[in-house]
Amino acid sequence: MRGSWINLLRPLGLTLLILVLFEVLSTAFFPMIGFTKYRLPFNILIILYLGFKIENPFLAILIFILQYAHSFFSIEGWEMGTIAGVLICIVISYLKDLLHLSSSIMTILVTQMFQLLWFVIISTILYIKTDDLSYILEKFWRFLPESIVISLLAPILFVVLDAIWQSEQRSGLGDSV
Repeated sequence: MRGSWINLLRPLGLTLLILVLFEVLSTAFFPMIGFTKYRLPFNILIILYLGFKIENPFLAILIFILQYAHSFFSIEGWEMGTIAGVLICIVISYLKDLLHLSSSIMTILVTQMFQLLWFVIISTILYIKTDDLSYILEKFWRFLPESIVISLLAPILFVVLDAIWQSEQRSGLGDSV
């Protein structure tokens, strides 16, 4: 194994703090200014960051913890997000050599692509559970602007997360793309 669980506690705690702050912003303040149907999925962005930048045997557990924290602020269950996050990180691990987040434009495009893949996975699970395509189509039209905003914020948040997870990357717990 490349690292221990103890070395992940500090960056994971800071990442959870950032996630909770963004969730409070998205669930409490956005409705106050009139955005009642939109919530920015910062949890997806953080999981994409972990998939791109952190190579660790505990990645699935980290995804579970982040999704579980996200579920306190959402009606979505943690299980669908955990499944989608793990599947996306598997795809990212196979494509890591082809994807280089060397510029802001590439980061935005790649993040948008994987958010759409996230939506397809979640929609497939929802369709299997409900057998109702109308809800998925309605959800897509809300998800599209949310995902575009999140993709535009990705370069900024990735810099912040790089600063948080930096010590683990130097100690051999993760590799930068």
